[in-house]
Amino acid sequence: MTIVALLALSGACANLQERVDDVRTGAQDLTDRARFCLSVARAASALESDNFTTAADAAQEALAQAPEELRGDARKVADAAQAVRDGDHSALQDPAVVAAAERLRDDTRAMCDPTD
Repeated sequence: MTIVALLALSGACANLQERVDDVRTGAQDLTDRARFCLSVARAASALESDNFTTAADAAQEALAQAPEELRGDARKVADAAQAVRDGDHSALQDPAVVAAAERLRDDTRAMCDPTD
C-alpha cells in the first residue's frame, strides 16, 4: 500500500512541476511581449519627436524582442531608424520601410492593445 501511495504522490508531483513550468514559460512570454510592445511605442514616440538616437536604440530593442512573424518588418524599421540616426533622413521615405512600419504598427497594436 505504501508503494502505491508513493507512486501516486510521485505522479502528482511530476504533474505539479509541469504546471509550474507552464506558468513560468507563460510569464516569460508575457514579459517578452511587454518589452516588445514598450520598445515599439518608445521608437514611434522618439521618431515623432525627431529624437533619432532614442528611436534607433528602441527600434533595435524591439527587433531583439520581436516575435518571429514580425521580425522582418522590425528589421526594416530598425535599419531605417539607424540610417536616420546616421544622417540619412530619406530612409523613412522608402516605400518598403513605410509599408513595413505600417504592418508593424498594425500587428503590434493587435498584439499589445489590451482593449482589442
